[in-house]
Amino acid sequence: MAGPRGEYRKSAERRAQILEAAFTVFAKNGYTASSVNEIARAVGITQTGVLHHFAGGKIALLRAVLEQRDARAAGILEPRRGRDFLAGLVEISAAQASQRGVVQLYRNLSAEAVDPDHPAHEYFHARLHRIADAVTSAFEEVRAAGGLREDVDPRDAALRTLAMTEGLELLWLNGFEVDMAADIRAFIDGHLVDPL
Repeated sequence: MAGPRGEYRKSAERRAQILEAAFTVFAKNGYTASSVNEIARAVGITQTGVLHHFAGGKIALLRAVLEQRDARAAGILEPRRGRDFLAGLVEISAAQASQRGVVQLYRNLSAEAVDPDHPAHEYFHARLHRIADAVTSAFEEVRAAGGLREDVDPRDAALRTLAMTEGLELLWLNGFEVDMAADIRAFIDGHLVDPL
């Protein structure tokens, strides 16, 4: 009985190592220029070993890397509503400052995935819509509580917040001196009756 648990643990650890290597390789090269073989070499196993854990190959690895990152963000945002949700966006931006690789991976992949034939095209398309809808809902909840300035449309505020976040990440990756969390907080505060 102890054997299977040990094997399961080893398998989970190996899977985590493969995901970490995939993340690093995708962040460095982008999805298109990366290979399963390169990811396997980074972990010190064969390509067959990678495929044992990720039967769908490179596409399965990409999906797992993206889902893992989004699960972390969802853990911060999902229990929150209204102002608290908007404050969570600021927390995520603050965390991004210590996760350059994550930000770079997302910027690289989202740019590649604009191509409708890219395997992550639908993922990024759906993700942007999901985030825009969630931020719109948060602004609507703030408005319902009387906390949104009268001249602010929740959907416009959401789309501008999303654009500001994406743009600040791009500037930061290119070496501009920006404080992503402080700038996002100030931008959101400009829509509210009282600051966060």
